[in-house]
Amino acid sequence: MKRLFLLTIFTLLAMPLTLTGAEKARTVRYELVATQGTVNLSGKKSVDFALLVNGSLPAPTLEFTEGDVAEIILKNQIPGQEVSIHWHGLLLPPLMDGVPYVNTPPIPSGGSFTYRFPLRQSGTYWYHTHTNVQEQKGIYGAFIVHPKKPRITADKDAIVVLSDWSDEDATQILANLRKDGDYYLYKKGTVRSWIGAMRENALGIYLENEWTRMGGMDYSDVGYDAFLINGKRNAQLAVAHPGEKIRIRIINAAASTYFHVALGDRAMQVVAVDGVDMKPTWTREILIGMAETYDVLFEVPAHKNYELKATAQDGTGSASAWIGMGDQVPAPVKPMPPMYEAMDHGGHGGEHAGHADHSEHGGDHAGHSSQMAVQGDEHAAHNGHDAKHDKHPPKSAATGSDSSHTGHEDHSMHATQDKPDHSQHAGHGAADKEILQTLTVDNIQALEPTRFASNLPVHDVKLVLDGDMERYVWHINGKAIFEDRTIEIKEGQVIRFTMVNETMMHHPMHLHGHFFRVLNPFGDRSPWKHTVDVSPHTTRTIEFLANEPGEWMLHCHNLYHMKTGMARVVKYSSFTPSPEVARHQKHDPHNHDHTYFYGMLETSTNHGQAKFRLTQTWNELEARVETGEDYQSEVEGDLLYRRWQDRYLNFILGGSHFHDKTRAVAGVGYLLPMLIESNLLVDHTGRLRLDLDKRFQWTSTLFSDADVSFRQSERTEWEVSLMYANSWSWAAGLKVTEDNTGVGVQFQF
Repeated sequence: MKRLFLLTIFTLLAMPLTLTGAEKARTVRYELVATQGTVNLSGKKSVDFALLVNGSLPAPTLEFTEGDVAEIILKNQIPGQEVSIHWHGLLLPPLMDGVPYVNTPPIPSGGSFTYRFPLRQSGTYWYHTHTNVQEQKGIYGAFIVHPKKPRITADKDAIVVLSDWSDEDATQILANLRKDGDYYLYKKGTVRSWIGAMRENALGIYLENEWTRMGGMDYSDVGYDAFLINGKRNAQLAVAHPGEKIRIRIINAAASTYFHVALGDRAMQVVAVDGVDMKPTWTREILIGMAETYDVLFEVPAHKNYELKATAQDGTGSASAWIGMGDQVPAPVKPMPPMYEAMDHGGHGGEHAGHADHSEHGGDHAGHSSQMAVQGDEHAAHNGHDAKHDKHPPKSAATGSDSSHTGHEDHSMHATQDKPDHSQHAGHGAADKEILQTLTVDNIQALEPTRFASNLPVHDVKLVLDGDMERYVWHINGKAIFEDRTIEIKEGQVIRFTMVNETMMHHPMHLHGHFFRVLNPFGDRSPWKHTVDVSPHTTRTIEFLANEPGEWMLHCHNLYHMKTGMARVVKYSSFTPSPEVARHQKHDPHNHDHTYFYGMLETSTNHGQAKFRLTQTWNELEARVETGEDYQSEVEGDLLYRRWQDRYLNFILGGSHFHDKTRAVAGVGYLLPMLIESNLLVDHTGRLRLDLDKRFQWTSTLFSDADVSFRQSERTEWEVSLMYANSWSWAAGLKVTEDNTGVGVQFQF
């Protein structure tokens, strides 16, 4: 009896310890209502297409504690539009991921959907719509998961949501870019020219860029009307008292803008990236790509109000938020990046990533560092992943590693850091610390080893990121997502993606449903991330354990790059979607090659011309009609179909009307060095025709178009113009042909 009594008492005392996690978990509920409203965020005009959540832009901050169950009801009250929400960086079941037509049903106008998932991690994350180009117009907000046992202590949080804003509807922005990838250069004031290159003593570089058919660095595509922090161009954050330690949670929710972020005249202590705690690192600025998050610790000084400034990477604007009370301490003014610069097409800049000023040259390329990362970790990658794997990631990282494995540290990064800065403005606690000028992914070190176990099979996938800026199409391995939707993987493998950026732009690549380790100079302690910057003309390698069965998007987080093809769906071979999701997948917009229109009308005293074009990713149908000065006689024109093979080569079929004769034609088009467009055609009678066309941009507002047509047994035709334009849409000036000179105007639409 005594034993029975003692056993009963022990059982009763132990019962609370044996309760399941589900019984202990707290359900935290939110209700979100998506609507359409009128806003004036630029200070220039009011627009009625903004998308709001619970009446606000950005959407409300959602807060939880690690281990909670999130239950979020999204109600769609946007007239005539579907909507969705993707929970960016969160580990959850694929049905809750929120990509319509891929793993979650779309939410129709008037409908609702309940997202419910346990929170297996902590950190700074965010959420946004994944429908069409809605993200540019709103529906994005912070998603904060506090840890059960905080490792980093702070008195309060400051949420900083960065975004870009246009007074033009995002659907029209995409259509404009498909008309001409350089559509917004006039608005941004970034038109490159011969005279501009001469003034910068960079004519050789300008000519080299034209010879290599690159055209120069592209920092961004869109001309924005405002850059915002928490929906404002300039705002005071929540009151922070002297001596308080603030955890600044910075989220880049922009559609297509990288930001340089600085805090007054102080160095910043960065303690987490993409929700995962990292080895604290001091830096004067952060280059933050779209969809990344960075956490900064800041102790508020007495009688000072510090500016947190986010400057667009292309230098066209900035947004500010202020922390503290008292005299304002502004952040340094970030100069415009150089428009004329030499490009090392093998990758460059990484060896200087931590030094002052080099962030301005080449867009903070991490070429050398990323190559160091791949080479330095090659032995580890191929000869054993020594850490154990845990399917459920501890705390804020999907680590898959065993903290007892010490590994080794790679001290090569010390070469990229400045000497200790002992100045009074270094930042509280920064004295005697090495301070970077610009923090990039190659400066991030994990707190624990992240290598995978040596007995795991490895599957390598090469992903070439490329595109055509002129026609504005983007793709992976030479194919847009509608041509090659799926990358199939097997559960239990270590998947290694080697991403080769062949373009002049940064691409922030995001994998849904997983964290991956970014191979960098820290080797075993390469960091965990969910989004990684792949700099121009560099190679970046990531790897992750395939332990989250489902179908997950992998895409560039530049909204307009993703929507024009730079995306894939990563599918586990063992996964079968639910019948409802499978039904929706048949109508996935990612599987469609959308069509866009371009038009041009030209009238002058010596001739008239009209051009029209319908374009898809690789298909193009163009029509041209030209008349003489009387607009009645001498009518000629072409109706041509082009099939593009890459950004240089296309094949042509169609018909041509000339001298009252219509002939069938076939041939090739090719972009020659110096950006000369050429067509070589042969008609059904065997006669040849060669067309050459080039634009000379003399100044930011003066240009010449020169074109010549050589026809076998016919007189050569040519035209040279000298035109003034201060916008993409129109130009006016002189038109000189082989017959006479005239004046006129042209309109593009």
